[in-house]
Amino acid sequence: MKTVILLSLLFAAEAFNNPITKISSTKISSSVASEETSAPEPEPEPTPPGDDIALDDLKAIATASNPVLNYYDPINLVNAKFLDSQSETIGWLRHAEIKHGRVAMAAFVGYCVQASGLNWGSGGPWPTMASPEAQWDALPNTLKWYVILAVGFAELIDEADSEGHYTLGKRDPGRISLFQRKTNQSIEKLARGRTKELNNGRLAMIGTMGFVSEASVPGSVPILTGKIPAYEGNFWAPFQADYSFFDAAAHGGELVSALDTSTETLSSASDIVSAIL
Repeated sequence: MKTVILLSLLFAAEAFNNPITKISSTKISSSVASEETSAPEPEPEPTPPGDDIALDDLKAIATASNPVLNYYDPINLVNAKFLDSQSETIGWLRHAEIKHGRVAMAAFVGYCVQASGLNWGSGGPWPTMASPEAQWDALPNTLKWYVILAVGFAELIDEADSEGHYTLGKRDPGRISLFQRKTNQSIEKLARGRTKELNNGRLAMIGTMGFVSEASVPGSVPILTGKIPAYEGNFWAPFQADYSFFDAAAHGGELVSALDTSTETLSSASDIVSAIL
């Protein structure tokens, strides 16, 4: 019985095979075959030399800033191609990390000062409550727009730097010529300073998020429990608890008034910056 089943399987498999037939060769068939076999495969495009240099620099910086972890890119961001080339993408990522680190360092120090109860006093529009988040909520919306537009203006100065754009290799990522003049310090000393700034910025980002987490969910960061004032508001509503950027009917007039005032201020500031540059 087993033999019959085996033979039936063999014959069934044979039925699916193409029969062997003799194909007569002609000039046409031989020429087609030669074209199919002789067609060269397309070679992969060579990596631009700038990409290799940018990646090597990134790996060297990663090793210097954390010799234990070294270069670590688990989601392969360097090959994400946010821009036209890998070197431009790396420049953009490096610049973004440095800027976020600087903002986080300022935020960390500011949070420590404000949460400690240090403030400008009861005079003027400055709030005096302990929670830094609640202090922001208590500010008039006009002052909030001043802060946001000032940050946007600083970003504009950075992107329009006279030395050129950081993604094109015209200047080092993180360098802003308006605030960082050329120096006679050695390359090694500058590299050490860059490594310290990167590590301090990374720690500040972690620390600031720890403050925010403890303020939002008391007890979520045990080391900060009882040391950070609780915040019951909404971090994602920067102007008020029920604020919506699309609620033009309720906030349109106030926003336009703030923008008009801010535009005049920024115009004067633009003239000052132009004179400096």
